[in-house]
Amino acid sequence: MPIVPSGLAIVLTLAVWQAVASQALLPAYVLPQPSKVLAAWLLLLNNGALLRHVSATLSEALAGFAVALVAGAALAYPLARSETLSRLASPFIATTQAMPMIALAPLLVMWFGLGLVSKVIICALIVFFPILVSTMVGLRSIDREMLEAARSLGAGRWQTVLHVELPLALRSVLGGVRLGLTLAMTGAIVGEFVASDAGLGFLMVLSRTNFDASMVFAAALTVAAVSTLLYKLVGWLDLVLIDW
Repeated sequence: MPIVPSGLAIVLTLAVWQAVASQALLPAYVLPQPSKVLAAWLLLLNNGALLRHVSATLSEALAGFAVALVAGAALAYPLARSETLSRLASPFIATTQAMPMIALAPLLVMWFGLGLVSKVIICALIVFFPILVSTMVGLRSIDREMLEAARSLGAGRWQTVLHVELPLALRSVLGGVRLGLTLAMTGAIVGEFVASDAGLGFLMVLSRTNFDASMVFAAALTVAAVSTLLYKLVGWLDLVLIDW
């Protein structure tokens, strides 16, 4: 069975969407016409609001992702190498993941204010677990004999980490990075839903308040497009680094 090209699938989806919306089978506030969504998106692009909101959300997401990447990778190494530490830390890590971020977000905004810091913390908390787990899985999958062989050849601890463990765990780590970047966008949107004066999440809340469904769709589709672009970028990086 042939695979339908993604471009054709998008065109077919838009055609069905336009047909359903134009026939008023659903209210316009539920499903606006794609032509009106495009008009709203072009309005944002032309008046400069799109760039401002995308920049705000992307800066929050990338900053939170960077914090989670450093913290998750740094903690993953001792946990992967020590069963005792892993058993001690597991309940605390599991507890943090059991708490819904949408419930924590208002508290974080109260504690750290309406600015960038609270959004970065929200993003970092969401991204931390996938980075931690993927790095631990990658490190634990390394054959112990390879580590012993490196040490027998005179490699020190940091040489072993940089030249043996990191390259062998890289594919698993990049899998966590892929997921983490998309989750970082989700975290930024959650933070903007709670309190913000800029960003795509703020734009969706503002448009919802004004009952402007076309603008809500335009903002939501922009979030999806940026998240997909980040996901594809890490996929390309995966191919380049693993082949290298």
